[in-house]
Amino acid sequence: MCPSAVIYGSTALLGLNVLPVIQRELRVASRQRGTWLLRWAFAAAALIALLFGFFFPHFGPQQRGGVMLACLAIAAFGLSVFTGPFLTADCLSFEKREGTLGLLFLTPLSGSGIVVGKMVCHSFQVACAWLAILPFMFLPILQGGVLWIEVARLLLALFAAMLTSLAVGVFWSAVSTEARSAVLSSVASLLVLVFLPWLPVLVDEVFGGGMGGGVGWTLFSPMTPVIFAFDGNFGHSAGRSGLSGAELYWLPLLFLGLIGSALIGLSGSLLPTLWRKSEVGGSGEPSPGAGKWGSRRSAGREGRTRIERGAEPAQWLALPSQREGFWIKLLRWPVVLFFVIMLGYSLAERGHEEGFISAFCAAYALHLVTRIQAVLTATRRLHDDRRSGALELLLVTPLPEADLIKAHHASVKQSIRPARRMLLLLNLALIAAITLGGRQLDTDDEVFFIFSAFFAGGLLVTLSDFRTLRWLALRAALRAQTQLRAAGAVFGLLMGLPWVAFGVTFLVAIQFSHAEEAAVCFWLWVAGCLFYNRFLEWRVRRWLRPGLRKRVVESS
Repeated sequence: MCPSAVIYGSTALLGLNVLPVIQRELRVASRQRGTWLLRWAFAAAALIALLFGFFFPHFGPQQRGGVMLACLAIAAFGLSVFTGPFLTADCLSFEKREGTLGLLFLTPLSGSGIVVGKMVCHSFQVACAWLAILPFMFLPILQGGVLWIEVARLLLALFAAMLTSLAVGVFWSAVSTEARSAVLSSVASLLVLVFLPWLPVLVDEVFGGGMGGGVGWTLFSPMTPVIFAFDGNFGHSAGRSGLSGAELYWLPLLFLGLIGSALIGLSGSLLPTLWRKSEVGGSGEPSPGAGKWGSRRSAGREGRTRIERGAEPAQWLALPSQREGFWIKLLRWPVVLFFVIMLGYSLAERGHEEGFISAFCAAYALHLVTRIQAVLTATRRLHDDRRSGALELLLVTPLPEADLIKAHHASVKQSIRPARRMLLLLNLALIAAITLGGRQLDTDDEVFFIFSAFFAGGLLVTLSDFRTLRWLALRAALRAQTQLRAAGAVFGLLMGLPWVAFGVTFLVAIQFSHAEEAAVCFWLWVAGCLFYNRFLEWRVRRWLRPGLRKRVVESS
């Protein structure tokens, strides 16, 4: 029996007509370059994680297999969780912006049928990418110390995390109209879903000194079955929480299935209603600063911007759409508060390095989300203007091309300035904690050299990244078919190679016995990142030599 017949028979029992949607989406996906690049990305990530675990020092042959499997699990979990938003977060909102969703509702398709069809198609895309990882997952068995049942449990947990990620992306795509709001909401929701249930356990570990507090909340996290898929955790007997390791593995899988099913059902029921509202009332999303007081505040900001920036026409048009959303601010401040509490506690009480590690992880998560936000913001306006024809209208005016490029840089810089300033303050706080609170953190001179190089170098790389992404966004927004592809191209160029280089640098650094040599390795990585960013800027400037007007005509 062919797969289409199986899908049609299973969905017919539910009263859904999804086969036409699946066929349409699969044909479109087969012609997209990103479908094939996704498989290469999965295979490359698995190979790098496998080599990282194989060459990690201070482990014997029997322990090597477990280390390799742990590295593969971390890489595969990150891919499973964060690939979903970039595949499904814009699948329905794109139909709204293009006006094709109404055409689908003219057919016998229902909202649930469209949502399920989109979900099945993108599940096939990720499943095909997973086939590239599957052989790597069983290589730790050949190394020793790992059983096949352990790998099977891990694959099932990763599959559940992948489906949950896709369901979250579909839900926000049904609710939102803009790609930026859908992707950022999906990423923020997944970070909350993954880490927030583990927060009571972390607080109990840092402040209480024992496990068991709040373990029941971890049943709702996709990370829980991945952790308890390993034999060392799966075989634990019931502890203070009253749940054994096996129960902490199987119960989260059940809850994740229920959460995913609820999100898909809710998306299908809300999609027709939200589409009608968007057709009647515009985009269906409130503008930044909506309401009486919000509109006055926005008007005041716009007036100050015009006076300060000299009323550049292109920048004046771009600034209103580049402002930071309310939900991003709402997400950032609790993370910053958590960072301050954990860092302050680690400095107030000696011997609580867990608080410092928690603060560092919170800062890293904020760095990741802010970079995604900056990339989506930088590519949004130019891409929308190119698709709507507004960019051509600007180019036929007497405005010089240099002023248009300068306005793009100025508007992006102003929109991401608060987030960038916050990241720099977090890095400075970590540097100050290592410098002034070394005795409280029980760090010697060797640890100080390594961490100071890491945090200070990270601050320089952050400044360079935000400068480079403005140039990359300018080219990607003029070349990509959708804004999400433009943002993905910028993020991949800006973060892909430096992350791989950092993994190699970390492996080389831990081989040295002296901290000064390890610190030199990290500073070499920083220098390489700065040179790589300058090279990317040079490529974009070279691409723009024929002129912005010519490049826009070529992209059209």
